Amino acid sequence: MEDQPKIRIALVEDYELIRNSLSKMLAEIPAFQFIFSAANGQDFFDKLKFHDIDVVLLDLEMPVLNGIDVLKELKRIDSPIKVVILTMHDDEEIIFELLSKGADAYLLKECSNREMISAVTKVFNGADYSNKEMNSAILNSVAKERRIQSRLKHLDLDERDLTILRMICDGKQGKEIAAAVFTSKKNLDLLRTNLMKKFKVKSANELIRHCIINGFYKARSNEEIEKEKEDILAAKKLKKTDDLWGSI
Repeated sequence: MEDQPKIRIALVEDYELIRNSLSKMLAEIPAFQFIFSAANGQDFFDKLKFHDIDVVLLDLEMPVLNGIDVLKELKRIDSPIKVVILTMHDDEEIIFELLSKGADAYLLKECSNREMISAVTKVFNGADYSNKEMNSAILNSVAKERRIQSRLKHLDLDERDLTILRMICDGKQGKEIAAAVFTSKKNLDLLRTNLMKKFKVKSANELIRHCIINGFYKARSNEEIEKEKEDILAAKKLKKTDDLWGSI
């Protein structure tokens, strides 16, 4: 029987003391072949040009290019590299967000060597890995989503309502919101008034606060907002094309 191939590992960690300590530990694990360490995301991608790896142990908070950006870029380029998050953060929303973005496992830095080896080995072999932090994040996220859907049903909100609410919370002006939902500014004012009645509020600030409390809105990055804007423009062009063909 041939020997099992070693798992080629990289580590991305900005704190030098932790990076050196983990690098030494990883290099001593018989099943692993430690390839390189990097101080941040950009350093990681620079070194990745010259090395092949199977799994990256990835910290979250780093200068230049953080862990979330590294994960997103790896997924964007459809990289086969497995991503194991290794961090101090045990926030369930962060855990669920990273799992949703494609992280293969999520470990706390306080985990044992045995747990780390198990996680890396399983994701490398294409098996599912889970631990109590990951399970808790997933279960609580499912429960939260059910509560949100119940509130949506109770308030009788549809997808257009949610788009309007999201754009109000983003600070968008009425003209831009109206264009996004394919309606007039006058009709948008009516829709916004109806939404305020449903929420039983009298101001836009109260409406925004209730959206956040009820889980209908989560702050987004400028990149995410711009991406939605591009999608809206594409949808408008498609609608104009459909209308043109429909009139022929």
